[in-house]
Amino acid sequence: MTVISQPNVTLSIVSAETDVQNVEQRVLLVGQADGTATAGVLVENISSSGNPENTLFGANSQLAEMVRAFKSVAPIVPVDAIPLTGVGAAREVEITVTGAATAAGSYEVTVGSEIHHTVDVNVASGDAFGVVASAIAAAITADTEAPFTASATLGVVTVTAVDVGLVANGLSVGVSGSVAGIVFTPAITETVAGTGIPVLAGVLDVATRRYQGIVWPWVSDTSEVVTYLGNRFNANNNILDGVAFSGDVSSHAAALTSLLSLNSHDLVVIFDEAITEALYLGPAQNEASYAKSALFAGIRAMRLTQDAQISRFLISSASLDQFGGPASASLPYFNSVMVELPGISSGRGWTDVEIEQLKDAGGSVLGVNRAGTNAVAGEMVTTYLTDGAGNPDPTFTTLNNVDVSSNMREYFWNNLKAIYGQSRLTEGTLTPGRDMANSLSIATTVERLYTDLAGPSFVLVQDGEEALNFFKANLVVTTDLVTGTVQIAAQVPINTQLRNILGTLQIAFSTNG
Repeated sequence: MTVISQPNVTLSIVSAETDVQNVEQRVLLVGQADGTATAGVLVENISSSGNPENTLFGANSQLAEMVRAFKSVAPIVPVDAIPLTGVGAAREVEITVTGAATAAGSYEVTVGSEIHHTVDVNVASGDAFGVVASAIAAAITADTEAPFTASATLGVVTVTAVDVGLVANGLSVGVSGSVAGIVFTPAITETVAGTGIPVLAGVLDVATRRYQGIVWPWVSDTSEVVTYLGNRFNANNNILDGVAFSGDVSSHAAALTSLLSLNSHDLVVIFDEAITEALYLGPAQNEASYAKSALFAGIRAMRLTQDAQISRFLISSASLDQFGGPASASLPYFNSVMVELPGISSGRGWTDVEIEQLKDAGGSVLGVNRAGTNAVAGEMVTTYLTDGAGNPDPTFTTLNNVDVSSNMREYFWNNLKAIYGQSRLTEGTLTPGRDMANSLSIATTVERLYTDLAGPSFVLVQDGEEALNFFKANLVVTTDLVTGTVQIAAQVPINTQLRNILGTLQIAFSTNG
């Protein structure tokens, strides 16, 4: 059969010209573990359903606690983990019970977390100190996710950390309540301090993908994670940067001393005050420092996740800010609601002066709002204070500035990669219908991307005619046709955060004249 089909028509379908968005958030947790997972081997995509971390890492291990804290606020964010084997001595704390109960009552005993590891201990009238001590030890041990186990001998409860090493030294041990006839004396006492940290050299070699957040519990040794992220900050032909989060419980003086040796735009350290009272040892905000770090890393990841519901973490009522995405990078972290964290009892915690001194030294804090009703974040800063020459440099001192810069760069990178994935380079005019670029067209593209970043979907850079003109005036695009190289130099006016309001109110005694 002879078929005539004229004219010959061929229509090709090509991809639409759409902008490439920033990649999803992914967080890495590193901590001590004692489960089925092999030490030093990367565990990827830990499920948010069920509690696989309890089997993988041991239910009452440091790493399992970090995973639970992270998942409580960021169940939709992919999370990986590296389990490590602890090294050193386990911390021990003694609670000494004396007397005999002359009335029924109860105590609340906390080990490691006010919210997650507080147990009730009931006391019957007539119970002697040995019975009460045994009841306390049994209640602690019955909490299979608690970071301590306990035993009792002759009225002395010995509380022993599950994880050996330094990791348990900042954890809380406390008793509250009162039963007639029962006395805790002497005061709760740390009899053995935890010593030792895992072997950290090379542990991140298995982490080859990009992690926007890494939770790193060892403030005493951050060199591995700082070097790892520092090498990725301006990676060649890739976007690999991220920020590490760590925490510590210490005195104000010790916190300032530890900050002296830290100077990285890739590291945020959250400090809490160490409290020593007769019936309480631990942080002012009664939660493990590594759990706080994981919690904040989770909230940050949710804020930066496109279309994630983040209203529970905000006090802002602006409609567009109720959902996550790159635009949240420029929204202040301070006053973010730290769900899953307890309040702080009166008389505990940093003073206003101490908070400012810690911030100036590169330390971050969590606290409570003025009403004392919610735990909130303070101004989150990095430990970066000076450039390589030792000169003061405010560029990356706040976490917001780091995140704005990172998200801005990623958007430029993704789209320049996509737009010029297969293009000719010329300094002549562009031929319609052909994939070509010259310095003028590239500058126009970069200006358009800047406009995107100033728009409501990003609000990372300054909007308006004056800002755009500044960007254009300081944008230089040069080409080298011999090597096929395009060089782009630009000054980008970013949005920052409203952190201070200063004003003068003058008293007037008359409204006439």
